[in-house]
Amino acid sequence: MPSTDQSPTNGQSAGEKPKTTRGQVTAAVDTLGQGIANGTYPQGSTLAIEQELAASLGVGRNALREAVKVLSGKGLISTAPRSGTKIRPMGDWNMLDPDVLRWHADPESASPEFMLDLIELRQIIEPRAAALAAERATKEDLAEILAAYEAMASTAADEEEHLEADIRFHTAVLKASHNRVVSHFRYAISTYLRAHVKLGKAQPQSINEEDLERHHQIAWAIASGKSDTAYDLTQEMLQTNRAHFNTDQ
Repeated sequence: MPSTDQSPTNGQSAGEKPKTTRGQVTAAVDTLGQGIANGTYPQGSTLAIEQELAASLGVGRNALREAVKVLSGKGLISTAPRSGTKIRPMGDWNMLDPDVLRWHADPESASPEFMLDLIELRQIIEPRAAALAAERATKEDLAEILAAYEAMASTAADEEEHLEADIRFHTAVLKASHNRVVSHFRYAISTYLRAHVKLGKAQPQSINEEDLERHHQIAWAIASGKSDTAYDLTQEMLQTNRAHFNTDQ
């Protein structure tokens, strides 16, 4: 006679329907991804067997398998029948993936080296994006850039709202470049700006005012079609940002 054993797993009561795995997958991906980024799961190490790992994460085995697929797609782990699930070297990780960026920029795992890598990348991309925006921006693009600046100016006293307006400004400039690849870089900028605030890199009021004025100048350079000026001002802004970060280390 076939078994009718339907004993509950993961703390479920008898007769209770299994939880949907979507939330479990997201939780497992975040926990493992953060752990890999901060070294809890070192590069080259092998994760526990599926049953043990699922139990330690408090998720079902199906959810864990889906999470492993997601992390494999981001380049963080690899699986093989006889060698198990291993953490890949950092050089294999997709560092521009929004989740991977977010995990690295968390205060628990962000390093000065990582933050400087990010701002160096910004210096490579953003000045040229601003120059392109000055050449290509539509009326709608300019309206969004100026609105974002106004939001920055009106929220100077509220750190969180000011941060969101700052991200909105840089996102609008990237979008105005009308380069779809460059526009995707907004995730890296958002990650850097959020981490900068979380890591306690808030600047003195006098520097904040200078930074706000520079954003204003960049906005008007773009609106005036002055690509060289937009390029130079953006480069100056990022260089100042980088110097400030270095000084605090």
